[in-house]
Amino acid sequence: MQTPEFKERFFNEDAELPYGVTPGEVRAAIKGFYDFYDDLNRFLMREDHGRIETVLRANNALSDFIGNAATEELANASDALIVNQKPDGFPDLLPTNHDAYAEQDFEVHHGEHGIETKCSKSNGGWQAHNNEEAWFVVFRYERGDPEDDIEDMAPIRFVQVLAANLTEDDWSHSGRSGDSRRTITSSIIKSGMDKLRSNPIYEDPEYITGRASPRERYRENHAEFDPVFADEHPEYVTEQTELGDD
Repeated sequence: MQTPEFKERFFNEDAELPYGVTPGEVRAAIKGFYDFYDDLNRFLMREDHGRIETVLRANNALSDFIGNAATEELANASDALIVNQKPDGFPDLLPTNHDAYAEQDFEVHHGEHGIETKCSKSNGGWQAHNNEEAWFVVFRYERGDPEDDIEDMAPIRFVQVLAANLTEDDWSHSGRSGDSRRTITSSIIKSGMDKLRSNPIYEDPEYITGRASPRERYRENHAEFDPVFADEHPEYVTEQTELGDD
């Protein structure tokens, strides 16, 4: 069975994060998730139960598992954060030095401070139930082909971990009318996607996406922290990158 690998070249130590959280703590969270995922799959396979990707066949169930586990790992890695003790509370991670939250035992239905996490295979259009104003960390992942033999299946791996402070204007809201039972959702729009893609904490350059002009900017940004990408694509190396490498 293949083990997921954290690649240092994909890590951006200068990414911006709030509440004293550091990119290094996100790195620890990714590695912690990889270790947990690897241990879990080895146990499942040893007991002839398959692997987590075959147990949780629906993409939304798998995304929920990955997102919850990654959120827990980030809280474990950072003294600045604690998991919101309210089931389905907002945001997912709360700052530990917030007195009002501490008085509630960090069980917050809807707070104004903290980090909400999202997890998806999609390259954009991530959703929430409302137009939320908060810091978001998005874990984007890839998984192996479910038709492959479980021993040969490529492991789950993160291809982008993005962070941004989103406002209500960074969302579009889709309500419902009449007798519709459609789930009310809000989707991150172009402005919010640009904020997230402009601040990668971890990023495989093969998964950089966006419209032509912004995509070129994201690649220039990536070249500033990924020396292999910079060597392979000198067209994206800017004067700022060259100065940073001296």
